[in-house]
Amino acid sequence: MTTALPTLPPAAGPAQPPTAVTVALCGVEFGWGSAGKLGAIVHALRAELGDRVRFVGIGSRLGREVVRGHGVEEWHDVDLTDARALRSLVDERALDAAVCVLDRAAAVALEDAGCPVVFVDSLPFLWTKDDLDSLPLRASVYCAQLVPGLPGPAWPVMARVENLRWVESVVVPGPVRTGRELRRAGERRAVVSLGGLLSPLLDDPSAYLSLTVPAALDALAAWGTRQVTLCGNVPEGFVDGLTVPAGMDVRCGPLGHQGFLTETAEADVLLTSPGLTTLLETSTRGVPVVCLPPQNISQILNASFYAQATEAPVAEWPEEVFRAQEVLDARLATASGDIADGGGSPGEDAALELIYGGIERAARTPAPVRAALTERIGACLAAVEREQGQWTALARLVGTGGAAQVADIVLATAARRSTSHRPADLPT
Repeated sequence: MTTALPTLPPAAGPAQPPTAVTVALCGVEFGWGSAGKLGAIVHALRAELGDRVRFVGIGSRLGREVVRGHGVEEWHDVDLTDARALRSLVDERALDAAVCVLDRAAAVALEDAGCPVVFVDSLPFLWTKDDLDSLPLRASVYCAQLVPGLPGPAWPVMARVENLRWVESVVVPGPVRTGRELRRAGERRAVVSLGGLLSPLLDDPSAYLSLTVPAALDALAAWGTRQVTLCGNVPEGFVDGLTVPAGMDVRCGPLGHQGFLTETAEADVLLTSPGLTTLLETSTRGVPVVCLPPQNISQILNASFYAQATEAPVAEWPEEVFRAQEVLDARLATASGDIADGGGSPGEDAALELIYGGIERAARTPAPVRAALTERIGACLAAVEREQGQWTALARLVGTGGAAQVADIVLATAARRSTSHRPADLPT
């Protein structure tokens, strides 16, 4: 049975956006995907209003440096449970609207504090009935990013959203790579992107890194790669313990958003943990991608979406680490009381325990898993050389105009806000 999801009619209100607007920004502390989305939305709002828009960052420590690269300098750490302090911030900074990317608690708290929220949900396929109580179903506007497919458990959840808008992928548009040939073997360049790595249930990514990075470097060396840029939230000193293949130059360190896009544009291939924002941004530009094994639940689904859209293979974990289907089944079957509370739904906590526990156990005796991953990554690189993948397919499937669509919704929301204050220090 197909159920029609509610969606808002075109925004009502003033035909012109406000001449000056102050927008709060916050993103969930889970990887760097939310920071990438915020950066794309900031870029779109700047294109619309230039210096007449001011941004106030709230929390988002993990992705703060990424967003700061888009010119967001004012940040506040606020206890979301302190209603008085949050209301004071809304009033003192004269907030017209807030953009919350996946930060469910912040969205609810800001609405309660009197600031209309545009909630950006880049993972609508992830939710189950256990998430209903935590999602901001009554946000001023709930922007759900289009996905290739919405699993059955997510349908009744999205049907409960009151002010739903479906938007295209929230990315910074860029030039599409066309007709470019790979460098010859021995001169190839690659980017290995590991993302934000951390989450509320994981504060040490060393197990994942110890399995995937050596395998990736060995596979790239066999493929004829001379230069590798290793980026992401990699702990300081990690590279010092790596055995780098002979003849390979490895550069390591965090990259700003634009720096990452520049590096991938010049590379022959990107190897990345399958975060959805990264996959969409690189698909927008036609960059060949090899998906490394997933770090969390959403990345399991992201890699599946990517493989189906592009018809390219992905590097999956060997079964001794964990089986993806068991993780997805646990997410739906686990009841409250069956698992220790990790801050998410019982199913989510149980699924993450399978993922993190399997990776941690494998890292104790890493050689067999590294060997298996080297072979699997090598097979994916061979597919890149055969030009097997349709690298722009995912972006073409879900569109690339989401950042501009969200920006228009933010301005319409700000224009409808009944307020008399306007920041006096903004240009008119």
